[in-house]
Amino acid sequence: MERRFSLWEGRGWLTVREEQNRAVCAAQLPNDGKGLYKCWLTGGGGKALLGTFVPQGGVLRLERTLTISELERQGVWPPEGGQAVLSFSFDGAEKLPAGWQREDNPGRLMGEPLLAAAAKGPALICRDERGFLLAYLYRKDRPFPLTPLFCFARLETLEGRDYLCFPFRPGGCPRLDDLL
Repeated sequence: MERRFSLWEGRGWLTVREEQNRAVCAAQLPNDGKGLYKCWLTGGGGKALLGTFVPQGGVLRLERTLTISELERQGVWPPEGGQAVLSFSFDGAEKLPAGWQREDNPGRLMGEPLLAAAAKGPALICRDERGFLLAYLYRKDRPFPLTPLFCFARLETLEGRDYLCFPFRPGGCPRLDDLL
């Protein structure tokens, strides 16, 4: 028996077919180029992640086979529906950590020309009573941000992601008292 559910306001679909104590799931969405989408199977007791859609033949597709017993443990068997959710936006419109804003031109905040030239965007900014903090997403495969302040960077986890944080006074000079 195969069940078919609508996804993404009727523009996509999810099918679930039972085969020998396994659920064969297949889903499809139009490829809008906006980012990465995840697919969830929903049931009376919760939802279960099926995976991430991948581009294939001009659309986004997902195929996954799971045991019925695993889906029962997650509270989604028998299935009642599905969800497709944008999990990462290619345009940078991802969810920001609480209290932070996106700053596309952090160099404009710097009081020193060397720092202004090194402070490339995008970054995150959080203002406080002593000035502001700049945070750059930490990635080993990218150049280190704000290289002149390499020794003053603090590695912090903000809502599950690693950032390099730099404290500044209001005029854009490094705040060294935070580092002692």
